Amino acid sequence: MSPVEEWLEAHRADWSPNTVRGYATALAQWWTFLEQRCEADAWDQVGVPSFNAFLSWLRNGRTTKTIPGESGEGPSAGTLEARLATLISFYRWHQAVNSVPVAERLLKGAPRRVASRGLLAHLDWRGGPAPSSLVRIRRTRRRDRPPLLLPQQVQAILDGCAVFDVTTGEWNGNLRDRFLFALLAETGLFSGGRPGRWRV
Repeated sequence: MSPVEEWLEAHRADWSPNTVRGYATALAQWWTFLEQRCEADAWDQVGVPSFNAFLSWLRNGRTTKTIPGESGEGPSAGTLEARLATLISFYRWHQAVNSVPVAERLLKGAPRRVASRGLLAHLDWRGGPAPSSLVRIRRTRRRDRPPLLLPQQVQAILDGCAVFDVTTGEWNGNLRDRFLFALLAETGLFSGGRPGRWRV
């Protein structure tokens, strides 16, 4: 069994099919990169320079799959971070299970030799600070300000959610959505992207 198949098989029961597919894609790209550099046989001996070169390789659009009609732009910083996170997880698992030393070179602070804990991984914070990656993803900072809605635009959004019918004395539409947008407009809160997370 190949190192990738061994890692995926060990976690297949805990991960959704989409997660497995995403991780397999990242590792397929990694292996193609190693093969182009004639380093596939030394997958367990690579270091930080190889990971930096891999991210540059991805950034330049040299991935394993070309989608017709896709722009020539490289992947986003978020995609690169996901690819790097996959490799870190892959090598940390192989360090814990097969004593592969790559994670020691990739992470600042010695990774602890513990097996993957799946859904209980959040409990590892009690054992001290986790090691951080020596490889960083450069993000381009947006210099434009977030859009500011005018009062009439806010009112249009509220009316698009629900309006009060004076003839029947009832609300028509989704009153919950109207309340949500009214709360955002009046308090300065904004949604953080995940359900239940709000910021001021």
